[in-house]
Amino acid sequence: MGNLQSWDFYEFHFGAARLKHYLAESHDVQSQAMLLYEWNSDISAAFWGSLGHLEVGLRNAIDRQMNLRHEAKGRSGNWIFDDSRELGRNAGRGQRNHAYPYADIDTAISRVRRNRMPIDPGQVISEISFGFWHQMVSKSQMFLWPDLVAAFPYMKGRNQLLASTKVGELRELRNRIGHHHRIWASDLDQKFEDLVALAGYIHPDFGRGIKVESRVPLILSERPI
Repeated sequence: MGNLQSWDFYEFHFGAARLKHYLAESHDVQSQAMLLYEWNSDISAAFWGSLGHLEVGLRNAIDRQMNLRHEAKGRSGNWIFDDSRELGRNAGRGQRNHAYPYADIDTAISRVRRNRMPIDPGQVISEISFGFWHQMVSKSQMFLWPDLVAAFPYMKGRNQLLASTKVGELRELRNRIGHHHRIWASDLDQKFEDLVALAGYIHPDFGRGIKVESRVPLILSERPI
């Protein structure tokens, strides 16, 4: 698009306030700002694919460990419905019936209902946001960590802070991409290293697979300015 459209086109459709950051980075050279805008879209799309693979792998790893924990405690049903009231079900205050992180599960269940799909664990898990999985490995849910650490069998030590920090930073990147923000100002090489490392904590082949298949390294090398 950058080679086919004018700056007036960009300002009209994307907004001067949004584009001023691209202009500043491009030293007020409009043609360079347009190229940077298009590159930001390309690198965002590349990261989105790799982040999607990571998110699915992460939630499956945590789900496996939560299922094992559930079975070890002799509980019926599935952990995702929080019948034991450990994750905040019916613990909300005021108008909120549930506390976090279960509030995110409740939101996912509502989405499944609206889509007229069966309320089963797989359907619910597929609708849960990345933020929920971050909460599950956060300090606020530290009581789960002795079980959830096994979701990261290739991470050195039992470092909850390391896992939580990487998940949190990648969640922030995902949210910025999801809201179409600029990400070129971030250390994207480091973000990609963190993404591959976190996948590698789950299994080295998972990390290597994402790294090999991802378009991120190639597009990073093509940054226009």
